[in-house]
Formats: sequence, structure tokens, C-alpha cells
Amino acid sequence: MRKMNTQVTADESQAGLTLSTTAEWKRGTEKTPVYAVVSAVAEASGLDMLELPPLYEAINPDALNELFTSRSEPAVGEVSFEYAGYDVVVRGTGVVEVRTTVDA
Repeated sequence: MRKMNTQVTADESQAGLTLSTTAEWKRGTEKTPVYAVVSAVAEASGLDMLELPPLYEAINPDALNELFTSRSEPAVGEVSFEYAGYDVVVRGTGVVEVRTTVDA
């Protein structure tokens, strides 16, 4: 999985900065959508993956992997949910984006 740098963008609709971290997943490898989500949230939060709350408290991990990896094409284009205080978007293109807004 290739991790990408955290991006900081100004969001004029809210008085804050949006921090964004992305990670990639790949079908047929151990780098699953679930792994990419936990890895990206750990990077964004500065915590070890084992320090995060269980992912199953936010979404069914098996179902998430199944949606994106069980067929030659993902069953859905993207799935969005909140996990550990971050907005998470998993895309069928193999990218996970984790965002949070902080006060400027």
C-alpha cells in the first residue's frame, strides 16, 4: 500500500482547515480496504493501529472488504462512514481518504 502525504486545504464553508490523508488498497493482496482504512486513520491521528477503536464499531469490516474485492468490479463506487472521529471514504478505485476539519 502506498501512503500519500497529508494534505491541508482551506474550507471556506466552515471556519477551519480540512486535513486529508489517503492510502491505497489493492484487490488480491493483503492490502485490503479495511487495512487501508485503519492504516490511514492511524497515520492521520498519529496513533498506532492497535490504539484505534475496533473498526467493527463503525462498520462491518468483512462486508466492507466484500463490497470492493469479491468481484472483478466493485459492487459499489464508494462507501462513506465515520471512524474514530474521522470522515472516511473508501473508493472502488483503490483509494481510501480520511478527512477531519480543525479550527483555524
